[in-house]
Amino acid sequence: MLGVMTIRKEEMKFREFDRYRGYYCGLCRAIGKRCGSACRMALSFEMTFLAMLHTSLYEPETTGEMRRCALHPIRKRLMLGNEAIDYCADLSALVSYYDLRDGWEDDRRVDKLAESELLRRAAARAGERLPRQREAVESYVRRLHEIENRNDQNLDAAANLTGEMLAELYVMKEDIYARDLRELGFYLGKFIYLCDCYEDVERDRKKGSYNPLLARSGQESFAGDCEQMLSDMMARAAMAFERLPLLEDAEIMRNILYSGIWLRFENATERRKAKKEQ
Repeated sequence: MLGVMTIRKEEMKFREFDRYRGYYCGLCRAIGKRCGSACRMALSFEMTFLAMLHTSLYEPETTGEMRRCALHPIRKRLMLGNEAIDYCADLSALVSYYDLRDGWEDDRRVDKLAESELLRRAAARAGERLPRQREAVESYVRRLHEIENRNDQNLDAAANLTGEMLAELYVMKEDIYARDLRELGFYLGKFIYLCDCYEDVERDRKKGSYNPLLARSGQESFAGDCEQMLSDMMARAAMAFERLPLLEDAEIMRNILYSGIWLRFENATERRKAKKEQ
């Protein structure tokens, strides 16, 4: 469920892209410092967005350093740091660990098991610091397995679980913003889950994996119906987002929410069209 909340780079100003990359690289650095270098595999667009969201909302004291890293040793890059980025570094380890364990349990993939072991201790430490969020992730994995085992074809069954889990992760502090943050996280979670399902229909059919969109995928209106459903979720997420008092980096986040988040849906749709025309 990671990799959906990306930017649409061609619609960004150069300074906005540099600022976004400052969050991305800063989160990578924070994961390395708090969880260990091997845990940088947990870096994601989703947590980069959340780090930016909390930074804009709470305006914590933020540092910005120009540094080199192992992947980009030639030129220094901006790396931002603050408590919101540290929070998302802990969440990255927690979510990625359980995601990898889920991959191992579903497909018995040894690579997923090995990668999860690299994150195990970091995830345990993050869980001690964030018990509410850990419980949300653990409950999500447990309940999702139950839905998959009974092959529940209700679209909301698994999507709501993802939304409920992300709603808890979006709340860093129980304060006046918690309600809107939970609503934003809930609808983003549903969008991300069903967008993944839409993209993976062919693969899941071949593997015999659970996917609540499989039964609908043969319909002529499949792409249009899914687009309408996802648009409704994003409209609700956008309403919650716009209620939050966000100023700094708001346009970058709008680029993600209103444009970038659709890239994988668009790419999957274009691939299917091209395949039909062959």
